[in-house]
Amino acid sequence: MATVKFILQSKNENAPIYVRLSVSAKESFKRKSRETINPEDWNFKKGFPRNISVGTESFLTAIEETKNNLSELESFIYKEFQKRTDNDLINGIWLDEVITAYYNGGNKTQQLDFLDNYLNYYLSDVLPFRKNRGKEITLSTIKKQKTIIFKIQDFLKSLNKRLRVSDYDVKISNKFESFLESQGISKNTIGRYIKYPKTIISHATELGIHVSSNLSSIKGYTTETPTIYITELELKKISQITFLNTLQETAKDWLIIGFYTGQRASDLLQMNNKQLIEIDGNLFINLSQVKTKHPVLIPVHDEVKKVLRKRDNNFPNKFSDNIESAKTMFNTQLRKITKLAEINRLEWGKKYDKENKKYIYGDYPLYDIISSHVCRRSFATHNYAKMPTPIIMAVTGHKTEKEFLNYIGKDFNDLSKQMFDYWKQGTQDNNVQPHLSTSSL
Repeated sequence: MATVKFILQSKNENAPIYVRLSVSAKESFKRKSRETINPEDWNFKKGFPRNISVGTESFLTAIEETKNNLSELESFIYKEFQKRTDNDLINGIWLDEVITAYYNGGNKTQQLDFLDNYLNYYLSDVLPFRKNRGKEITLSTIKKQKTIIFKIQDFLKSLNKRLRVSDYDVKISNKFESFLESQGISKNTIGRYIKYPKTIISHATELGIHVSSNLSSIKGYTTETPTIYITELELKKISQITFLNTLQETAKDWLIIGFYTGQRASDLLQMNNKQLIEIDGNLFINLSQVKTKHPVLIPVHDEVKKVLRKRDNNFPNKFSDNIESAKTMFNTQLRKITKLAEINRLEWGKKYDKENKKYIYGDYPLYDIISSHVCRRSFATHNYAKMPTPIIMAVTGHKTEKEFLNYIGKDFNDLSKQMFDYWKQGTQDNNVQPHLSTSSL
């Protein structure tokens, strides 16, 4: 049978009174009540305020009020325990909810073993304080998890029943995946999304909440990613056009800089003169990548120098101080200038279908699907096999060669094929006979 006892853990004058609920010899849970007392007025053996008859009227009234509150709280906890159902998980969270309910007028407000309640609790009481390997998680990780939680909440609203945390398993994950597909979200994004609930929900075990035994079986996935890039000849064709529209000319210059620096739009469109440094007479761009916090030192190509000189040794104007708005404007102008330059070869990619509100994959003219990401991918693709891969990765920020090759649509078989090119080049070099003068004979 469950027992309730009140205890003190502090020697301070206004020591908080804790509630300890013992369910069995091995299971007991402790939570703080809203009552406080001076330890001198506490009967530690009985776990209750001492019987005091001497003191000021206000003091004696306060003692009696504390006694009444504790007696009523004890009765309320026993009552709620007796009312429990098979679905109620008795743990510290349950006890905390009952104590809160008592002080809120006797209505038990929430049960965290219900998934909707747990997600709200996670958003407010867990996510802002989560750590990874002893360090606070990044703002981008918090943003990602919030996005996933909002998606799960929308998914839960679409169901005809209320789920518990322990209900979230592979089967429910598959339904969540179908829900995301109905939202017009790309398969690659869905592949990333479905693995995050596992991280969020598995934390519930630290609160004493049961999770599904097959939660760990939920896996994310990736799909084939379009490897859209422009060639050096196509870039030259664009660069030779002088666009009368200021925004288009600005987009052209950022495209040139992006092609030769290989940075994401979030880093590219915020480049400035303060990042320029000279080392041994050579000019570099020194920056820390926004997404990865990875520091990179990028050599300034001659074509980039031309753009800077054209603009009085300054980078092009920003489209907007808001980076997301700047990327949107850059994407819009990129499509305009590539269309004007007649860069219309067909590429496999995705295009947003406004009528069906989702991305449709297919073959489209390059000017229809080009975006700011073409800069980084073009840099990687253009320099692949022309220079050692680690040098390219040092600029793009890729951490592994496998990740880099996947990014540009290559695999390790391509590396093996390149060996023949090196062998052929070596054979040609060996076949070149040195010229001998008669004086050397």
